[in-house]
Amino acid sequence: MKRRATVVIVNGNDRYKVRKKMQLIALLLVVLILMTYLYIHIYYVNDEFSESASRLAMLNTNTTFSIDKIYLYSSAYATNNVDSRPIWNLNVNQYTDIALYINNRYSEGINYNNSIKTLTISDVNFTKGKAGTPSLYYKDIQNFANYTINEENKIGEKLDFNIVSQDLDTSTTSLYSNCQNPITLSYVNSNIKENYIIEDGSSYLRYDGNILRMTEVPLTSMKCTLSFKITLTNMYNHKYIANVYIDIPLEDQYSGESIYNGKIEKTLENTNLIKFFRVE
Repeated sequence: MKRRATVVIVNGNDRYKVRKKMQLIALLLVVLILMTYLYIHIYYVNDEFSESASRLAMLNTNTTFSIDKIYLYSSAYATNNVDSRPIWNLNVNQYTDIALYINNRYSEGINYNNSIKTLTISDVNFTKGKAGTPSLYYKDIQNFANYTINEENKIGEKLDFNIVSQDLDTSTTSLYSNCQNPITLSYVNSNIKENYIIEDGSSYLRYDGNILRMTEVPLTSMKCTLSFKITLTNMYNHKYIANVYIDIPLEDQYSGESIYNGKIEKTLENTNLIKFFRVE
């Protein structure tokens, strides 16, 4: 007896359902593959991060370099735009001289580990108010707390210091390898007030913060947070980085003194105030 062949007729609606199921299965497979890849990738990234963090922690078990003291001196200055009186036509500038003292554990003895081979300042940024145009300069310590500007010492993308062991020339961007002189810089906010007219040319002008009070420049318009990065290497070519943030001092809320009184001085001092972290 012959068996009859069974013919299954699949209509268009069934074919559509089968195709949709196959597409869904393919999509799920793709999602599964992507999730597996992402899981493996995240695992290895976390593992590498953990190893990197552990390595950096080991490198920074002991502190070799730190900034333990920052001295700040803020005042103002003006330039006269006219050659003769009876009027004053002034452009007013505010400046803050900065001295950063690096502690390299000098008392424990000088060696290749705590002696500087190179030092660079970079990534200079200003978060400031509305008034003026800010810049940062290297400052000759011989002119500290006096308004002097040398455009050749203006810090652009970076400033490389000349590291010496003797015969320091402070007129250039130089630093002793044993850190026995501070890094001296000058923050200058130029043209806070432009073309300020004083009609009485016989008036006695004090070229300090009193000019800011005279011109009625509000302190809020001059507020600024200066930031930059210091990168140094020691004689072993170990690389260290410190990120410096400085609020430009314009007033002292405790004493009531302000730059309007002529000048304002501030000292920040603490062990490991700013720590250099070894990265290589």
